[in-house]
Parts: sequence; C-alpha cells; structure tokens
Amino acid sequence: MAICFLAIGVAANAQKDTIKKGGSIDITSSFKPVLRNAAKINFSATQLPADNSTPKLSYNIPSQNLFFSYQPVTLKPLAMEIDTNGPSHNSNYVKAGFGNFSTPYIEAGFSFGDGKKTNVNLFANHISSKGKLPYQQYSQSSFSLNGNFVTNKLEWYGKAGYKQDTYYQYGDTMAKHLSKDDVRNQFQTVNVQAGFKNAFVNPLGISYNPDLNINIFTDNRKGTESNAVLDIPVEKRVTKSFGVKLGATANMTQYKPADKESFSNNIYNINGAFLMTTPDFYLNLGIKPTWNNSIYNTLPDIRGEYRVQEEKFVFQAGWIGYYIKNNYQNLAAVNPYIAQPLTQFNTKVLERYAGFKGSVANHFNYNIKAAAITWYDMALYKNDSANPRIFKVARENKLKALQLHSELGYVVKDQFNLSAALNYYSFYSIQTEDKPWHLLPIELNAMLRWQPVKDVWIKGDLFAWRGGKYQTPDKVDYRLDGALDLNAGVEFKATKMINVFTNFNNILNRHYQRWNGYQSLGFNFVGGVIVNFDQNR
Repeated sequence: MAICFLAIGVAANAQKDTIKKGGSIDITSSFKPVLRNAAKINFSATQLPADNSTPKLSYNIPSQNLFFSYQPVTLKPLAMEIDTNGPSHNSNYVKAGFGNFSTPYIEAGFSFGDGKKTNVNLFANHISSKGKLPYQQYSQSSFSLNGNFVTNKLEWYGKAGYKQDTYYQYGDTMAKHLSKDDVRNQFQTVNVQAGFKNAFVNPLGISYNPDLNINIFTDNRKGTESNAVLDIPVEKRVTKSFGVKLGATANMTQYKPADKESFSNNIYNINGAFLMTTPDFYLNLGIKPTWNNSIYNTLPDIRGEYRVQEEKFVFQAGWIGYYIKNNYQNLAAVNPYIAQPLTQFNTKVLERYAGFKGSVANHFNYNIKAAAITWYDMALYKNDSANPRIFKVARENKLKALQLHSELGYVVKDQFNLSAALNYYSFYSIQTEDKPWHLLPIELNAMLRWQPVKDVWIKGDLFAWRGGKYQTPDKVDYRLDGALDLNAGVEFKATKMINVFTNFNNILNRHYQRWNGYQSLGFNFVGGVIVNFDQNR
C-alpha cells in the first residue's frame, strides 16, 4: 500500500516538471519551402521528308435506286423535276401537228410560280384518228390544272381536270349497218384531288400524307359513277433504323346503270407495318385488314431486300396481297369497247415473289423476279355471243399463274436512256371459264431516249406481245396473232423558240388485234412544231 502511494507521488512530480514556468519561444525565421532547380531538356526535331506521291482515294457511294418497294408499273418517260436550287423559270409551250388517218394533234402546257414554294401547271391536249374501216376512229381530249404550295412545315397540293374519250365499236362486220350513235362509246371524267404532307419530318419522327381523290365518271348511255378514294398514311421513325407504319384507305364507289337502281361498291382497309432499314437490309413486316363490300380478309404485306454485294446485287422477296377495283371507270380504261356493266365485283390478288436487282458500272441497272400469283374474282373480257363487237365482263372465281418479270436499263445522265421490261405468265389453273380470255401471256416493252448532239432528240418505242385467247359465238376458242409495234421519232431545235418534231408509229405496218375484232390502224405518222415562249432560264 505504501508502495502505491509512493508511485503516485513520483508521477505527480514528473507531470509538474514538464511545464516551464514563465518560459517563452523566440522565432528567428519563418519556414519557406523551396523546390530544387530542375534541369531543362531541349528537344531538337528533324523535319520529315516531303511526300510527293499522289494519293489514290476510293469512294464507295451507294446507289440511290435500291431500296424502293416493288411496284410494277408501265414504262413511260418522266419529265425532269424542277431544280429548286437554281433560278426560277416558267415553261410555256404549244405543240401542234397533223398526220395521216386525219390525225390532228395539239398539246399545250403553261406553268406559273417561283419554282420553289409555289407551282401551278396548266395542261391540255387532243388527238383523234379515223381509219379505213367503218367507224374505225377515236378521239381523246383532256384538260388539267395542278398546283402545289410549300409553307414552313407543310406542302399542299391539288388537281382538277376533265377528260373525254370517244371510241366506236367497229369490231364486227355488222357494225357498218348501224348508226354512229349505236356504236359510240363516249366517256367523260371529272377529277378533283387534294392533299397535304409534312415538308420535313417533325421532331417526333412522324410523316403523313392525307389524300382525297374524287372522280365523276359518265358515259353516253346514261351510266353514272362516283368514285372517291381517301388515303391517310402515317409513318413513325422510332430510331434511325426502326419505324412503324399505320394507314387507312377508303375506296368508295356509287354506280347507277341506265334504267337501273344505283348500288355501292366499297373497299376499306387498314395498313399496319413494322419497318427496319439499314445500309444493307430493308424489311416491311405488315398486314392489311380489309373489308371488301363487308366481307373481311386479312392480306399480307411482307417485303424485304438484302444487299449481298454493295449496290451490284440486291436480293428481294415478298408476300403481298391487294385488291383491284373493278368499277366502270377502271374497266373502260382497260377495254373501251365493253358494254355498260350491270354489276360490279373486285379482284383479290395474292402474290409471292423472289428475285434480285442492282446496278453495275454506274450506268446499267436490272430487276428480275419470279412470282406465283393467284387472282380471286378476276375480270376477263369476252365477246358477246349476240353482238361480237361488244365485250362482256366475265367473272373468273380463281386463276393461278407463274410470272417472270424482268427490267433492264442503261442510262447516261439525261443524254441516253434505254430500258426494257418483259412479263411472262404461265396460266396453269382456272376454275370458272375455259381460258383466261384476252390476257397476254408474254408482253415486251422497250424505250429509247437519246440526245446525240445538242438540240437534237431521238426516241424509239417497241411494243410486242403474244396474243390472248378469245371465244367465237359458237363457243370455239382461238388465239389472237402476236403483235410487233415499232415506233420512232425525232425532234430538233429550228430557232430559239421553235422545235420541229415527227413521230412514226407502227413502222412495220402490222394490222394486229389487241381485242378480238378490233384491227389496228397500221403505219401512221404525225409531224408538227413546238413553240416555246416566256421562258426565263
């Protein structure tokens, strides 16, 4: 116990010794840290030798005509689009000529606007011919006014026109004993179309183009038809490569035959699809719920393209379905010698196809595909047994065919354009009729547009086909002879305002028949002048 108290006392004395009474600290200098001087390294660069070699730069520019969805169309020259980047100009012309078979020809076109935000075009034409056979004559006249106006976000467009086509049913030896009014088929069409679309894709990636097209179609036998097509397509780009498409179409017809009650023929469909687009791949995966006069069908809309070797070889395949509207206006456009129909029906088409397309060596392009096609309720044209000069529309329940379609083209800027298209059909199944009346199994079209020197233009067209089957009044079927129709034309500038042109048609003078009993005119020509004025280029 004593030892413990002794230790405590020693520790207390030790703590007292650490405190210096009355002490002070004198600071003679503040602390200043200093870095040691570093040795500087000097670099001495040697200049590289000059590269005098010429670099070889290769550019891989993809072709701009590869990823269009397949839509077969007839071959025809297209007018060059207005260059909105250059100075605005108005093009006005009158084209007039005359040819054999008492053929007057006149065409006029006028344009107004600045060529950028406002464009208005006025167009009119007339042609008629009279052959050597009784009532072998026709005339076609049309007038149209087109306009489009561009605002900051929208492009508005509209069209109004009138057309009158007159044909005579001369395809029977008994026609010469009838009056002109008895064999005349005259059709009038009044057309009004309007729509708008967004000029640029909006921030949400949505593009749209509502369109309304109205046609009033009448004939000289008190037949009246009203057709209206309302189309509302909308597309949404989710990303750069993915998108969706949704649209609705109403195709409505109200038809009244002479001395009969009117009735309607309507088709409604909704189009929904998933879109995928990459530099080497395109896919449209969709369906079309469709109501054909209240009868429901689901139609496929599947199309794809895959670039195998850059733009030289593109594989394409698809499974698509659609309807052909067999209203009076469309039937008369195919065969103007038909009788006024008393009923209407529409054709459902299912098509599976595969092929390839591409472009080679900057100028050559091609498109080849094979398809299996099925038509339901196909419209066929048969000579009426009582009046062979008149065609009746027959309804084929189901028709199948294999198709080979090919297109070839060679283009050098706007100086040379050579193209050809071939359609081959092998009809292998038919249910209702004996033969596919007046359908062409082979059809070839070719076109040449060439400017060999300045102010000289040469054109050529070739139409060839194997004739279709037809049936005589005693129920015997035959095949029409094939056709080979070669046309050529030349145009050159005579003065600053006047061009001279001439066209030669059916140069081989073949009297072929597209429709049984209706012989073609044979060789014919038209020559004249084109007057251009009020052009500020």
